[in-house]
Amino acid sequence: MGAANTKDTVSSKNCLYDCNKLFTKELWCKRCINSLEKLAENGEEEAMFNLANRYYNEEGTEENLEKAFYWYQKAAENGQENAMFNLAICYKNGKGTEENLEKAFYWYQKAAENGLTGAMNNLAICYKNGKGTEKNLEKAFYWYQKAAENGEENAMFNLAMSTCYKNGEGTEKNLEKAFHWYQKAAENGYTDAMFNLANGCYNGEGTEKNLEKAFHWYQKAAENGYTDAMFNLANGYYNGEGTEKNLEKTFYWYQKAAENGQENAMFNLATCYKNGEGTEKNLEKAFHWYQKAAKNGYTDAMINLVTCYENGEGTEKNLEKAFYWYQKVAENEVRSVCNECKQPYIDYQWCQQCNTKRFQQDFSKWTSKNEFVDKFIQEAQLNAKNSYEFLEWIPYNKLSGINYYDKGGFSEIHKATWLDGPIYSWNFNKQQWNRCNFQTGYEVILKTLNSSSNLDSKFLDEVYYLYLVEILFFMQMFNNFFIIYIVEILL
Repeated sequence: MGAANTKDTVSSKNCLYDCNKLFTKELWCKRCINSLEKLAENGEEEAMFNLANRYYNEEGTEENLEKAFYWYQKAAENGQENAMFNLAICYKNGKGTEENLEKAFYWYQKAAENGLTGAMNNLAICYKNGKGTEKNLEKAFYWYQKAAENGEENAMFNLAMSTCYKNGEGTEKNLEKAFHWYQKAAENGYTDAMFNLANGCYNGEGTEKNLEKAFHWYQKAAENGYTDAMFNLANGYYNGEGTEKNLEKTFYWYQKAAENGQENAMFNLATCYKNGEGTEKNLEKAFHWYQKAAKNGYTDAMINLVTCYENGEGTEKNLEKAFYWYQKVAENEVRSVCNECKQPYIDYQWCQQCNTKRFQQDFSKWTSKNEFVDKFIQEAQLNAKNSYEFLEWIPYNKLSGINYYDKGGFSEIHKATWLDGPIYSWNFNKQQWNRCNFQTGYEVILKTLNSSSNLDSKFLDEVYYLYLVEILFFMQMFNNFFIIYIVEILL
C-alpha cells in the first residue's frame, strides 16, 4: 500500500505563519511550530495537516506519532483529503494509535471519494484482500480502474496484474488490456511494470512477440535495480535475443544480478568463470558462486559443487564435503517425480521401478561370459535404490591408460580411466543414461584375472565384500558417486 502523503499543502514559498523564512524542512523553527499550533487550534485545516506532518517526520520538533495521529484526525474530520489518507495509513500500521483495519478502510474510502488516487488504489487493495471489509474483487477492480484512469501508477500495475486483467479477477481475463496497463505504468516509471511489460513482449502475451522491445524494457527495469530483469537482460546478451550477442555484457549483468541475490544468476556467473565466457577463466571464483547458489537451494549448483570438491577444482579436494552436497541434491530430488511413471524419486533422479525395467531390457546386450558374475551384477542392478548401489559390466575397450598399481588379495591391481563413467540418472529427454565422466573419464581400480571362466567362490566373496564396503563408505561420507569401482579385465 502507498505511503503517507506528508507533503505540505501551503502554497507560498515563504513561511507565512510567523517568521517569514523560506518554507523548507531545514528552516522549520520553533516559532513556526507555535504558529502552526495556534492556527490548528483555531480550526485551520491546512495548519492541522501540516502540523501533523511536522510531528510525523520530526521536522522542527521531536517525532511524536500520537500528536501526528491527533492532528491528522482533526484535519480529516474537517474535510482535508490528504489527512484522511494519512489517517488511514496510521490506522493500518498502528502508528500513533492501535491498528484498526476497519477504520483504515473507512478513511481510505473517504479519501478516495474525495478524489485522492493513492487512496483509491489502497481501497482497491482492501477489497482485494478482504482487509477491513469483506473481500470483493469487482469493487477492487472498480477502484483500481478509477485510480489508473486518474494517473496512479501503482493502480495501473495492479489493474494489469493477476489482480484483474491477467487472471480475470473482478473482471473478464483480458491479456491485451493487461499489457496496455503494464505499458502505461512502465511509461510512468513503474519498475515492476517495466519487467512485466518485457515478459509480455518476450512471450507474446497480450501483444505480438517482440524480442527487441522485450530487451528494451528488461534493460530499463535492470537499470532501475530490478534483479530478475538483470538476469533476463544477461540472458538476452548471451543468446543474442533482441540485441547482438555480447559475452562481456552477459557477464556484467549476471554479476549484478548475482550480487543482488539472484540464485540463477549466481549459477550462470559461476559457469562464466568456469568456461572463461565474458571474463578470464577463474576456477576459484567459479567455485565461490557455485557455493553461493547451492546455499540458496539451486540444485544444479550443488551438483557442480560435488564435482569441485571431488576433483579439487577451485578449492581443495574434500570427499566429505562432496558427499554432503550430493546428499543435499538427493534430498531435493526426492521431492521430485519421475517423468515417466509420475511417482516420487526414491533418491537423486532415481526411479527404481522404471530403472529396473531398463536394466532388464539390457541384460541381453552384455555378458562377462561367467554366469555367476552375470547373476551377481544383474541382482545388484535390479535391487539398486540409488546410483551408488548400481553395478555394471564394463567392456575392456571402454578403458584407457591402464597402469600397474599394486598387488592385493589374490591378483594384481591396476588403475585406469573409464571413458564413459558410471551412471547417476536417466535423461528423460534424450532417453539415455546420464554418466559421470568429468569430460576426461573416470578413474577406476582394476582386478586382473587370467580368465573369467575360472572364477571361484573366493573371488565372488571378495567382490561382494568390496561392493558392500563401497556402499558403506558412501554412507559414511567417504565417497560421492564411486571411489572404488571394481572392473574385471578379460585377458
